[in-house]
Amino acid sequence: MTTPAKYPQPPVELAGAVEAYLYDCEPAIGCGVCTALVRELGEAKEAKNWGKAYEAAAEVRNHSNHAPKSASRDGQCSMGVKADV
Repeated sequence: MTTPAKYPQPPVELAGAVEAYLYDCEPAIGCGVCTALVRELGEAKEAKNWGKAYEAAAEVRNHSNHAPKSASRDGQCSMGVKADV
């Protein structure tokens, strides 16, 4: 049998760096899709459902109409979803 590895120091904790990398996102102003996804992200984080939280944050970051220039004057993204904020 082998003995388990022993380390001279405790593991390094990356504090908020990893969490910020995984869950930070910036929704487009006036986009209803982004607004709904940010709400979903908050609910998932509150429920500690980290997989769902990551998916919601990734969707906001990768939203095809996420750039502020794609929002029209009437508060709709080019997908035609009206913001509810």
